[in-house]
Amino acid sequence: MLRVREYRRIDFGTDMIAEAVRATIASLIRAEMPDAELDSVRMAGPDDVPDEAVVVARWRRAGGSFRDCTLDAEELTAVLVGWCRLAGVPLPKAGEKAIEPADDGVTLVIVQRELGRPSRLH
Repeated sequence: MLRVREYRRIDFGTDMIAEAVRATIASLIRAEMPDAELDSVRMAGPDDVPDEAVVVARWRRAGGSFRDCTLDAEELTAVLVGWCRLAGVPLPKAGEKAIEPADDGVTLVIVQRELGRPSRLH
């Protein structure tokens, strides 16, 4: 029987998502676009492509042009977990991690399960 050992919910508004993107993947974006700076982050809408997009990060280039980059749920989860590690927020390595929609962003949900003994023997 598996039971929940630890259950956490960490809310990330769009401002915190932007900070997580800056802290974790800005250097990857700059490898392709050296002059790029993160301009804004917004939750993806029904018109955003691809359909799996959860977040759209808008990068401003030196000439004033913009480029939108989307993150799907798996990518955004990795960004938020990476930010938690950089910020010193302890997370269980073996825990299941996923995101859920929230009012102004997402909630990172972490569930760590363990094998447990039945409460009584029959």
